[in-house]
Amino acid sequence: MLQQTQVATVINYFDRFIELFPDVFALQRASQEEVLAAWHGLGYYRRALNMCRTADVIVKEFSGKFPKTVSELCSLPGIGRSTAGSIVAAVWNEPATILDANVRRVLSRFHGVNGPEASKISERDMWKLAEAHSPTKSARDYNQAVMDFGALWCKVSNPKCTECPLISNCVAYQTDQVSRFPATKKSASLHYRTIRPCVVFDQHFDCLLRQRKSSGTYACMWDTPEVENSVQPQTFLLQMNLPKSSVCLFEGVHTNGYRISNQQISEKLTVAKYNIPSKTLGTPSNTRWTPYRSLESVGLPVKTMQRIQLAKSLVETE
Repeated sequence: MLQQTQVATVINYFDRFIELFPDVFALQRASQEEVLAAWHGLGYYRRALNMCRTADVIVKEFSGKFPKTVSELCSLPGIGRSTAGSIVAAVWNEPATILDANVRRVLSRFHGVNGPEASKISERDMWKLAEAHSPTKSARDYNQAVMDFGALWCKVSNPKCTECPLISNCVAYQTDQVSRFPATKKSASLHYRTIRPCVVFDQHFDCLLRQRKSSGTYACMWDTPEVENSVQPQTFLLQMNLPKSSVCLFEGVHTNGYRISNQQISEKLTVAKYNIPSKTLGTPSNTRWTPYRSLESVGLPVKTMQRIQLAKSLVETE
């Protein structure tokens, strides 16, 4: 949960998550839908899906006992070398190296590497530096300390250099180049994309959801169907084996734009409200009808839930 997300945001989610899934067996028994519902609002949903997969591997291949080595941990979905090292040191206090963003910044400035072009070093050499500083004892304390030092002292901007106990040996400080270490990565160019989601309601506001494919930002999650650019909404309904009659259509509704990674997304929303129940309409392939009151238990992306709420308000105010 702490990957890409601050502690203050995580705390309440963590407490509720542990209450729902108190051990790896409970997590392994849970459906993806249940886990995603508990995760709803944290974003980066692939993390939750990786937890489901990891729990399954631990139960089936490790007899429910969490692996204790970096190499075994790295074989689990969603766990890389630095995360594996964090687990080994934090849980068992065994020597293990970490190299998260905060540690990278501390090492970069202290050794004067990965700043200006002439100071570039390989990823392998960066790990060697991190390993050279990692102690054989008190690994838990050291790893926590160096992460906190990077987060609270050796910060990206306004670092506390004048109060820092390391300045006498810090290459970046001694050469008056702190702001140049580490070098800022070039941001990926922003791509603009327009999507055409379609919110389909039956007579009682049961909502039609379609499961996404196993890749992409919202892999395997339930979402509203999407209309292809060249397809008219009425044609789309026919493609879904839904009738063109007994339906009220709202087309081309613009929603607030948002950004996902390097994509700026704008939406042209279509709302289809039928005056007949879902049982009569039938269920298109790879979809499900979900009562409006039950949507929060499905673990929908936040943007999807907001879209459905907007669609319902449009219908009700018509």
